[in-house]
Amino acid sequence: MSRYSLKPLARHSDMFEVAVGWDPALDTFFVMVFGALDDAREPALHMWRGTAFQEISTTVELLGIASDFAEIPPTLASELAADKLRIPHRTGRPISKLIARLFSL
Repeated sequence: MSRYSLKPLARHSDMFEVAVGWDPALDTFFVMVFGALDDAREPALHMWRGTAFQEISTTVELLGIASDFAEIPPTLASELAADKLRIPHRTGRPISKLIARLFSL
């Protein structure tokens, strides 16, 4: 799994962090948007996409979502694509088989 922390856009001053990455177990990219810290000093989760099997399959789709909330570094798409190649989804792994069975029900 990979994870990158992005700087929220100036117009989203209420946001704590925007995180993106690659999840090989679910064979998907993901984006998480965190808001201000709560009383327990934990950031509130405002949005989490990429929680389902193959939900976000391309860096273009992922960065399209993330760009609404955060500044996108120019090399991020290539870094994420490299992560997907370096840590691919492996269908033969027990967890991958279980996830595939769950989504085929």
